[in-house]
Amino acid sequence: MRSTSAIAVSAAALSVLGLAAWTARAEPPADSALPKSGLVLGHGMDRYPSVSANEWVTYADHVAVVTPVSETEIAADTTEVERGEGMIGRKVTLRVDKILWSNPQAAAPAPQSFDRESSGWVFKDTERAKFALHERPRVETGHTYVVALHWEPEHCSEGDPAEPAHWVGLGAGSTLPFDNGTINKGEFEGSVQEAPTFATTADTQGIEIIDLPVTEVMSGKGETELVNLLETAVPQTPLPQVTDSQTANAC
Repeated sequence: MRSTSAIAVSAAALSVLGLAAWTARAEPPADSALPKSGLVLGHGMDRYPSVSANEWVTYADHVAVVTPVSETEIAADTTEVERGEGMIGRKVTLRVDKILWSNPQAAAPAPQSFDRESSGWVFKDTERAKFALHERPRVETGHTYVVALHWEPEHCSEGDPAEPAHWVGLGAGSTLPFDNGTINKGEFEGSVQEAPTFATTADTQGIEIIDLPVTEVMSGKGETELVNLLETAVPQTPLPQVTDSQTANAC
């Protein structure tokens, strides 16, 4: 069984990764050590609604099959190094292997490759442990993924330099393992898994497939089924708080 732990990660460390909205799951005792094996899990907040096919076609510009081809470490913040605990990030370069779906009103053409900042490791003194977000792939080389991509325009925050426009995933539900062309097979939360089967429950009976989580209704299926689902999905009116936030932070 995989060993997991929770650890407090400072907002400064998450900000270095571009993950300022992501917070750790629990606060351990001050003297707690990192797990000797396994990984540390944290929770995150979505940038955009990211669960259903309807949400994908509403907020994504493209849905792509991608493969990580390289990664580099992002050094920990100086304050954290001095304190002896914090986070080491990763910049992952992904190759776009295939575009499965594109929004007719996409904000930018689909990329051939792009960089993303991903969770890396947490450290305490001289030890480090792999860090992953709960119910999300960590995005590692040697694996393939399907991702719903959104073009994030140049972003400005008072007192900080402008953040260049870049590609981002929508949130927890928009990046799925896709090894061997099978949805949910591959790396997930830093470990390798086979595609799980999700049973229909009373809570989901009578709900249209386009309103259910993509990760559940497509688990074990391939790109043809996913493309058919996305072509069936219906774009919704974006949530006011999403459009308001983009306007407020525009440069």
